[in-house]
Amino acid sequence: MGAGASSQPGIPGINVKISESVVDFGSESSNDPSSQGLSVPGAGGLGLPRKTNLSRHHSSRRRRDKDILRRDSSKRRSDKPITIQVKQGCPGIDISNSKLQNIAKELFQRPDIANVRWMDASYNELIEISGDIIKLVSLTSLNFDNNFISELSDALATLCKLSKLILSNNRLRVFAPSMLRLQSLTELSLSNNKLNELPDQIGDLCNLVCLYVSHNTLQSLPVSIGNLRKLRILDIRYNNIRTLPESIERMSALERLQAYCNELERLPEGIGSCSRLRVLRISSNRLSTLPVSLGNLVLLETLDVHNNKLSFLPDCVCELSGLSELHIGDNEISYLNDKISEMKKLQTLKVNSNGLQCLPTFLDSLTNLRYLHIRNNYIRTLPETMNNLQSLLVFDAKNNPIHFPPREVWERGLSAIKAYFEEIKRSGSSRSSRLKITVLGSEGAGKTSFIHGLTKSCVKDDLEPTAGIEVTRWIPVEDPNMAFILWDHSGNPLYDSTHQFFFSPGSLVFLVVNLHQYQYKNPESYQSCVGKYVKTLRQFGGESVIQIVGTHSDLCNANDISNKCDEIIRNIQSDVNVITKDFDHRITKAREMVELFQRYQKSHNHSEVESYCAPSPLSPSATEDPVNDVVEYIKKVKVNQPKFLSNVPKVCGIGEMAGIKDFRRILFKLTQDKKRYPTVELFLPRSWLDLEAEVKTLKESSLVPVIPLQNLIDIAQEKDPQFKDKDILEALLYLHMTGEVLHFVGIPGLKDYVFVSPTWLIDVIKCVISPALQNTLETAPSPDSRMPREMMTSLWDGFNLVQDQYSLLQTLATAFGLWYPEQGGYVVPTLMKHVPPESAVEKVATLKGMTGVLGNEVQYHSLPSNEYQIIMKFFFPHKMPKGLFGRMAVKCRKHCAQYHYHSTTCLWAEKHGVSIVCLNVSDITGGNCLTLCTRASKDKLLPLWRMLLAFLNEIEELLSQWQGLLFYRYLVCPHCFLANEEAPFHFLGEWHKANVNRLPEIVKIACPVARGAVRVHLKLLYPPKNAHVQPIQVSESEIQLVAGTVSEHWALLSNILGITEEEIINFSVSDPTDTENQLIAMLKYWVELRKEDATSEELQNALKILNKITSPPGDEDQTERTETIAATNKNELPSLAVNL
Repeated sequence: MGAGASSQPGIPGINVKISESVVDFGSESSNDPSSQGLSVPGAGGLGLPRKTNLSRHHSSRRRRDKDILRRDSSKRRSDKPITIQVKQGCPGIDISNSKLQNIAKELFQRPDIANVRWMDASYNELIEISGDIIKLVSLTSLNFDNNFISELSDALATLCKLSKLILSNNRLRVFAPSMLRLQSLTELSLSNNKLNELPDQIGDLCNLVCLYVSHNTLQSLPVSIGNLRKLRILDIRYNNIRTLPESIERMSALERLQAYCNELERLPEGIGSCSRLRVLRISSNRLSTLPVSLGNLVLLETLDVHNNKLSFLPDCVCELSGLSELHIGDNEISYLNDKISEMKKLQTLKVNSNGLQCLPTFLDSLTNLRYLHIRNNYIRTLPETMNNLQSLLVFDAKNNPIHFPPREVWERGLSAIKAYFEEIKRSGSSRSSRLKITVLGSEGAGKTSFIHGLTKSCVKDDLEPTAGIEVTRWIPVEDPNMAFILWDHSGNPLYDSTHQFFFSPGSLVFLVVNLHQYQYKNPESYQSCVGKYVKTLRQFGGESVIQIVGTHSDLCNANDISNKCDEIIRNIQSDVNVITKDFDHRITKAREMVELFQRYQKSHNHSEVESYCAPSPLSPSATEDPVNDVVEYIKKVKVNQPKFLSNVPKVCGIGEMAGIKDFRRILFKLTQDKKRYPTVELFLPRSWLDLEAEVKTLKESSLVPVIPLQNLIDIAQEKDPQFKDKDILEALLYLHMTGEVLHFVGIPGLKDYVFVSPTWLIDVIKCVISPALQNTLETAPSPDSRMPREMMTSLWDGFNLVQDQYSLLQTLATAFGLWYPEQGGYVVPTLMKHVPPESAVEKVATLKGMTGVLGNEVQYHSLPSNEYQIIMKFFFPHKMPKGLFGRMAVKCRKHCAQYHYHSTTCLWAEKHGVSIVCLNVSDITGGNCLTLCTRASKDKLLPLWRMLLAFLNEIEELLSQWQGLLFYRYLVCPHCFLANEEAPFHFLGEWHKANVNRLPEIVKIACPVARGAVRVHLKLLYPPKNAHVQPIQVSESEIQLVAGTVSEHWALLSNILGITEEEIINFSVSDPTDTENQLIAMLKYWVELRKEDATSEELQNALKILNKITSPPGDEDQTERTETIAATNKNELPSLAVNL
């Protein structure tokens, strides 16, 4: 998801203006308001914050800000000595980043001041340039970046040798006349100011080579800019410019033009005369056409016109034979120009978010193409010629309805696509017609009878209700080449949380409704019979097609049938309309935030703090639009929503089931709709179908329900020796998606096995989730429904499992979240005893000493000054998937030492002094929120992040299974909670992004609610780099190394590591003369005692403490010895070196 900050539900926001003075929050010496209390909102506040009413506390905050300014004024002056420095042979003055409000006159009275060639005064608080600057007669470079300068002195005009002037990120409103007299100027930077226009005389700066005026409010460029014949770089991005002057044709030296994020409606024909132009970036404008003269730019290497209004790719672009990068995404292009094949040097082609319906077959003529991005289009087939793109490294085709190759292939990326085409070329292809049908419905809906009638044309009287899932393979007599695989899911609510394990993208869903039981004009009846299944399918996504099927029509009169069917379709359509409008609303709001962000970038200068107050601390630069990620994410979820058919076929529940023949005709008609079901008929490699035949043979033997992967590979290669391992894995993935086999490649411990009989596995799972077992556990004395190990073993007695299969099923059930192994048994979340939510919250409050409980709202009345607290949220505007919280609790249990939870409401866990509370509460907006609140002492920040990341990673993995689920990640401002703000500020969480690890070490972000007067350390918002690295266990070699170096202080080291005095005495008695052996014995005992917590990091921290205690002032020997140990350990353990 995109990054950002929020003050409204589900919409990224933009921070308010930053004050000129700030205090730090989150540092050891910060003046944080820890005594003011902290609240963790519950039922009404666990969602996104309501819009902050800043005026309510305006006067008090103004007084607080003034106090901060007075208290912090002493920090504004720097005692940093000012000396003449020499860089690249040039003497100069560096007074940057010194918090200066003015430059001392003494500086200009130095006798050698006339020799100074450069001066850097950036990142200060200067409001003017001193008139004494005229004494710098030799000055050639002057940098006043990131200050508060609003006017320029006339003295600037006297610097006749000045060639480089940087005044970006200031408050200039007017282009000062004094700058026009700087005839030696070659580089001028005025970005991030408040300029409305450039003077007509700017063309007099005839020696100018680089001009940067981005992020202002310019509406046009003067005609005289064409006189800048030497200009090579022109940066005018993030302004309000509508047209470029025709005089641009005279800028023959121009090499780089950056004009994106303006309001350009056309480009002048004269741009074709800029014969040296190499980079042209004109994205995010209003261009509907491009000038023909553009084809004259033979040296152009990069052309970026994405996010405009182009309806086709003009010939002039295809004539750019030297182009290496072409970005035309976010336009209205429906096809690629044939002449694009002539662009032989093209390396990057981005056509995302257009209306493309196919890729041209001549694509392979682009022999140098390395990056191809076609996401968010309407492409259905990929040309086989893609296999000839030997240079292609990255292929992004997400969010396209591609059916050739099959989804199971192309979603795995470029290597899988090439392997598919290569295998077809090697073994040939064969037609395969099949469709997976998922059958859902409440208990008593008649699903089993309906399937039997569909496949057998009649109904038996003695059919048992489905328990779990039943799989039926049906080959109709009408089309012997067609195969339907019907998955009948039980309507028992006990099995609801397991349905998504067996859903497949693009499948047909029969939602069966008992019309006799369905109650007309009863919302509860609609929700139980239809609504809850529609919601589950919507959350799962996968672009499924849903067909409502009405059963038991023989028990209803014609009028009831008509009313009920019409109401069902009407309610579904209403739900669809509401969700669609909500998606569109969120996309619109997110786009508004993109524009707001752009305006923010244009109108705000960026100080050290303010540069990290863009919507995302990870994306502070003005060249990025991080909120666009939100738009793309919502689009993706919207595309993954299921489609509903508007008719409701009716069938009887007795005899030959009147209406079943009509339904069969409807079914065959559906499968012939290639647009709706493009995957029904596929051409697959013949080797894949041969492998499927081998699997069927194994399945029919009923002797091998599960087989090691390597055994299956050997069987396939015995028949076809040229069938490569990687191609067999691709074939298995396809068979997995169609339901022929189950191969869980993403689960360690299961990827080396293939379940050739899915029904056998389903029968095994039924034993774990069954009403009978639930009744047994309800009477068990165990308070948390722990199942004894011997009971679990007895459940599978009838399956004749060998030990390997028993272990395999234990791994599978744990990975699915069906249970978690505990000492002496298993905890099954779906079978837990019901505990009232209030009682569970009270228990959590008792465990952690939380003194106030109001409904589901837990309040901390104080946070000790030596503790940190971090709060993260997953907000679900359309509700959280059923069973998610219980599965999360089960999967996270392995990361905890102490643990207590209620299966649907809350969880508390603790390890090494780090506590975490997870709450699942409904929000006032109609959604619900999963909140994780962690606390630990300040010296345990790294363990806190590691435990939190462990939980977050488990949640992210679970959420990845619901492609149609809309959710947002939020991170609550720590300062707001401690300051007891009514509506704390929410930053969009980005812990899941890879570039989190690229954050600077010491960076702060301003709290918007505090109007920038408080800065929060990013260490409270983003995990440190080494938090992603798992601690390494202490090795034998480390023990020997430590023992040989610090053995004389072994007793003190033992005490630091937590060994008791009594235990230390026992080690002394066991070997009284050899301290080295005593230390070795102690360390081995410590490793055995702490188990996985005996890490190299903890040992090295203990050595550092030992060093501080034992090294007297001025004695460097011991320091050197312990640091040598740490350095040696780093060499032996490279990943740990990253941590330290």
